Formats: sequence, structure tokens, C-alpha cells
Amino acid sequence: MNSKIGRRAALFGAAGLLAGCDTIDGWFGTTKTPLPGLRQSVLSADGAIKADPALSGTAIALPPPTVLQAWPMPGGNPSHAIGHVALGPNLSEAWSASIGEGSAYRSRITSGPIIANGLVITSDASNVISAYDLARGDRRWRFDTSPDDEDGGSIGGGCAVEGDTVYVVSGQAEVLALNIADGKPRWRQRIPATGRGAPAIAGGKLIFATIDNQVIAVSATDGKKLWSYQGQRVPTVPLGLPTPAIVEDMAVAGLPSGELVLLRVSDGRVVWTESVAGAGRAGSLTDISGIHALPVVADGRVFAIGMGGTSIAVDLRSGRRLWEREMGGTVTPAVAGDWIFAVTDGALITAVGRDDGRFRWVTALNDGLTEKEREERRGTRYAAPVLAGGRLIVAGDKSEALIIDPATGGLLQRMKLPGPVSLPAAVTADRLVMLTDEGRLVCWRGA
Repeated sequence: MNSKIGRRAALFGAAGLLAGCDTIDGWFGTTKTPLPGLRQSVLSADGAIKADPALSGTAIALPPPTVLQAWPMPGGNPSHAIGHVALGPNLSEAWSASIGEGSAYRSRITSGPIIANGLVITSDASNVISAYDLARGDRRWRFDTSPDDEDGGSIGGGCAVEGDTVYVVSGQAEVLALNIADGKPRWRQRIPATGRGAPAIAGGKLIFATIDNQVIAVSATDGKKLWSYQGQRVPTVPLGLPTPAIVEDMAVAGLPSGELVLLRVSDGRVVWTESVAGAGRAGSLTDISGIHALPVVADGRVFAIGMGGTSIAVDLRSGRRLWEREMGGTVTPAVAGDWIFAVTDGALITAVGRDDGRFRWVTALNDGLTEKEREERRGTRYAAPVLAGGRLIVAGDKSEALIIDPATGGLLQRMKLPGPVSLPAAVTADRLVMLTDEGRLVCWRGA
């Protein structure tokens, strides 16, 4: 078999499961006339998500905002607990630029922008890495990571930065290191299976998940494989794979099988394993149970939200489950102080107590809309919430962002976006950067 065709067939054959059942048509270019009647996500456990009346008098106190100088990896930092970041209240568009190929019938962007060394770095759906000046939006360099025997069209990978190096896991089964100044490659290596997300960086290693349910560590010096962990094999995987969370010598990885595993960075030794698979409702698609959202580690606890309708909190050191809730989703929650702000697969946003998993408030993201507007927004894919400047910002692929009051869950504003956004944003100092699904990079200035 031609190697190019074989790799492409394997890539799309494994892409049977995306980031949610009701989004498959939109991602593969087909549309169907909706049938009349009540619609409820087959993955949703949102009937169990209700505000706890006993918490109605409990105030949500946010930690002071932190001014960030970089957002060098998905989640903003190694633990993915970025907290409450500084951003001015008034947003105005500073610049925008095309990064290349956007999500389409046979290609998809799987990672949002990152920011480091005064640059915004992106990976498009054809695995082209580009760097843009954060202040002005000028493109500094562009590098096509596609191997010579590939045409570039596929599902993208992701990037992370440490020092003066951009590390890339491509959607074409390679890992690369690029010079951040000019984009020139320092090394590149083939990997055993395709990766669909950015690597974590720790202890001189790059650690990332692959579509065959492995966690692989390679040397940051030359890309050679150092160790691997094989999870339970599954027939379907999400289009994007979460970057592991790092704390000290510990890497917490979420896998397509729904496994949550703590591995030693130094040698790959398994410390504990947990799972969000099969613990949700009966009578649903329990095989759709992978982890698409980044695991978050904060104050000795690991928080993970699964696609199959279960979220858990686990003690970092022992792996002991602290609480479990029937709450499913595909995007990373924002964790700040005593609260977790999560967007569910049923289009709810909620404030969850970090210590006990109780719901302080629950808000439907289609609140305040007419029936026609609700129908137009049916099946919206939302990006990960960002807690910035005292408000929650939740972008969506219907070309708008919702601004939510974190204290009450009240909707403050619907902000028009220049295109659909289902990828996570990045925030530094007075800049908010989003990447539309169509491949448009947009930077707002906060004042």
C-alpha cells in the first residue's frame, strides 16, 4: 500500500469519535434537516446538575488577578490551573491575521494559540506552524511540518514552548523542535502513532498522548523515545487529545479510553490509575467515554471531566477519589480559588465547589433567547471558559462569546466574534487571543 494513502486511511479511520455526538455532521461537511420535538444530548447528564439551595448564601470569592507574560502551552501553565488572570474590562480588536487552513471536511485545527517571547504561535489544519508578533500581528515565520511524502491535509497537532524552542506534535506522526526566532527545525523524529495535541514539557522530556491510547515521552534534546505507557485500546478517539498536566515529577494524562493516569516523569512508572468511563447513566452511549478536556491540578487535587457524563476529583498523591458528579463535557474547566467553572455537553455553565463538588449556580448558555434563537444555536460547540478580569469568557462556534458573572452565573453580555470559535483562547497582560475555526487569528486589547 502507498505509505501516504495508508497513513491517511488510518488517520480518518480512527476518527470515528469526535468531541461530541451532535457535532459529527458539522465536522464532516454534511447537514440534515432537524426533526421536530425535544432534543437532548445522548451524552448529557445535565438533568443531575442543579444548584444546591444550601449554597445560595455562599459567596464566590475570586483570588486577585494575575498578570501573565506568556501562555506557552495549552492551559496556560504546566498544571493547567491558570486561575484568575488580568484583562482590562473594555476589549477592542487590535489585529487579526489568517494562519492558513481552517477546519473543513477533511481537515481540522485541534489546538488553540499559545503565546511566548512576544509571539503568538499557531498550528493550522495542514500542520503548518506560524508565529505572529503579539503587538502588531505581523507574521514572523512559517514552517510546514508535513513530511515530503504527505500533502499536509489532515488533522492538526499542537505546540508548546520552553525557552527558545517550539516543540510540535504533528498530526502526521512526528515530533519536532523549531527555533522560536525563525522557525527553523532543530530536529524531527517519527513517533509510533499520530498525536493530536500539544506536548507537556518537564524534566527534559516531551510527554503527549497518541491515538492508540499511549502516553509517550521523548527527549527534548533529540526527540528519541524514552518511555511509554499503553492504556486500554479503544476503537474510537476524540479529534483532539489533551496535553498532560505536570506537577513536579508527576504527569497526569487523560486518555481516549476514559483512563486518568499518574505517571512519573522520570521513568514513566505508573503511580495510580482512575477512570471516568462507564460511571455515568445507564442506557446511554457509555462507550463514548474518553477525556478530551485537559486534566487540571490545583492544591493537591486532580480535576477531570469526561465525555461520557462523569467528572471526578482525585487526590494527586494517592489517587483516592474525592468526589464524582454526573457532569460531562469536552472543554477544560477554569479553576480558581475554591471553585471550578465548567461548561457541560448540555450547554450549561456551572460553579462547582472544589472541595465537595456541590453546584453553587447553574446557568443555561441559551438563557434569554427566543425559540428561534435557541434553534439557531442548537448544537453549539463551546470553547473552554477563561476567567479573566473578573468575568468568565465563553466563546462558541456560532460566532459569539458569552460574558458571565462568576459570582452569580448571570449573563453580562453577548459579544460578537468575527467567526466560529471552539478552540481555547490565550491571555497575556492586556491581550486576549482567539483562533476561529476558519483559521483566523484575532487579538483584542483590554483597557
